[in-house]
Amino acid sequence: MPVGARKIAQLAGALGEGRDLFRAVPVDFGRETMLVGVVGEIFCRLSTFSNEDLIRRLEAFGAQAWLSDITEWVWYTDQENVKNLRMLGRGLSLDMLKVRLKMRIQRDHERKLLAPFRKEFAGLEEPHGIMEVLERSDPYLPYHGALGEMVLSVGKAIYLYERGADGIVDISPFTCMNGIVCESIYPKVSRDCENIPIRNFYFDGTQVDLENDLGIFMELVNNYHRRKTRKRAGRRAA
Repeated sequence: MPVGARKIAQLAGALGEGRDLFRAVPVDFGRETMLVGVVGEIFCRLSTFSNEDLIRRLEAFGAQAWLSDITEWVWYTDQENVKNLRMLGRGLSLDMLKVRLKMRIQRDHERKLLAPFRKEFAGLEEPHGIMEVLERSDPYLPYHGALGEMVLSVGKAIYLYERGADGIVDISPFTCMNGIVCESIYPKVSRDCENIPIRNFYFDGTQVDLENDLGIFMELVNNYHRRKTRKRAGRRAA
């Protein structure tokens, strides 16, 4: 077995062991939780220090967070490479072959690493391809002209709504251009998506009313949950 394949197999095995440890923890899956999608600037949404542990705070209010991960950006940059090569008339080139081969290997690795969690992620599946996100963003922020995290955040917010989310949180650092642009778009997105609550949270190290703001947001989330028509699929049974 090649070294790379052996490492992936070892990682998948370790992830399976970790999954079994989590499965052994007693959990009441009969308790209803609100599903809140989390989008926004990559580092700030993934760094618990930078976002003041916002996901744990959401969980304290009875939410389950669906956090957009970093691979979303990997697939986006790959797609941008494909688009740029085509624009340069190099759709049939060695460089395009390299990009396509890299994408295929990445997808294969992702599939193997996610396999141990197929049951845990039932109903929480990520898009099959990044174009599913970009096409949802297109009516609001055309992805051929608007570039970067803003198109991913808007498109992913719509995808999460379609998967039955009860609310969307956008996490960004203070004065983040992507967050500001998204904030101007979200009211229209919300209206088109049954008025699902969408809230931007900006962080600059001086946040003082986070608990109060989250409490208000979660009240909106609970109200939306009671009237929404897109139901969440794939919830695990107790």
